[in-house]
Amino acid sequence: MKGEVKYVGKIVKFPVKEIRLQYLPKISPIWLYPGLDPYRMENLHHVTLLKHIIKHGLDWKKLKKLTYVKERRHRYDIGMLAWTDSHLREHIKRRWKTYRSLKNGWSKKMSKVKPVVLLKKPFIETRYNWESGFLKGPECWDGLGRSSAAFVLGWKEIPVQWAEDAHPGSRQFDKGFNKIKK
Repeated sequence: MKGEVKYVGKIVKFPVKEIRLQYLPKISPIWLYPGLDPYRMENLHHVTLLKHIIKHGLDWKKLKKLTYVKERRHRYDIGMLAWTDSHLREHIKRRWKTYRSLKNGWSKKMSKVKPVVLLKKPFIETRYNWESGFLKGPECWDGLGRSSAAFVLGWKEIPVQWAEDAHPGSRQFDKGFNKIKK
C-alpha cells in the first residue's frame, strides 16, 4: 500500500456520505453489495455491521450472517489466508473500538497521525485504464472503518487527505492481488 498513492493538497473536511468503498475485482465482488449504488456509504456492509452491533452486540452467531463477514470469508476462499474466523472476530472488535472512540469526537491528533485518504478517481480505473461505468465519487484508499463509524454516528463531514495514483496506467498492484489464488 505504501508508495501506491501520493498525497495532494492539505487535509480538508469532506461529506462522509459521499465517500465510496474501494472496488477491487474478485476481492470485493459486486454481488455481495445490495442497493442501486452498492459502494455508496449508506449501503456499505461496514455501516450495516456497526448498526447491527449497536442493536445486538458482538454475538458471533448473529454477526456471521452479515455481508461483512461473508465478504471477509470470501477473501479467505480466494487465497487471502489471513482472514481466518479468529482474525475476523478480532477485526470486528477493532471496528467496534473505532466506533466507540469516535463517539467522543475526531481529534486533531487522529487526523495528523492517520487521516482518511481519498482518491478522486477509482484506483482500479487509473491503475488499469479501466472504465467501470458504475464507480462514482471519491474512493476511500484508507480509513473506511473510521468513515463508516462517523456516518453511523451521524457526522456530516470528516477530515480527509486527497491522494492520487502514484503509478497510473502501470497495471502493477500488490495490495491484494498478489495474495489471490491464480
